[in-house]
Amino acid sequence: MSDGYRVNTDELEAVVTRLRALQQGINECGSKAKYNTVVTREDFGGSFLEAQSMFSAHDKMQQFLTNAIAKLDSLINEFGDKTHTVNEAYKAREYEGVSAMNKYQGGA
Repeated sequence: MSDGYRVNTDELEAVVTRLRALQQGINECGSKAKYNTVVTREDFGGSFLEAQSMFSAHDKMQQFLTNAIAKLDSLINEFGDKTHTVNEAYKAREYEGVSAMNKYQGGA
């Protein structure tokens, strides 16, 4: 028997599926962080010193979350696409091997 390798292409497909589901959840969080956390300066009150600091901190955190979620989305896209490409390459290679074996067995 050969000392070759074996790749579970079904598991690779499952990884891509799980990544895409995770990506949908992250995108939903991104939308909420960006659009459902809108706070105006007046929401913190106007007569105390810390109101401006709190307002600025909120804006900074909102921007941080938006950037972090965008980077995660990009990373998941890249990893998912590469995993899909590798999966397709393994399937093609496996098909070539099966075809060659069938041809060899048919010709003998």
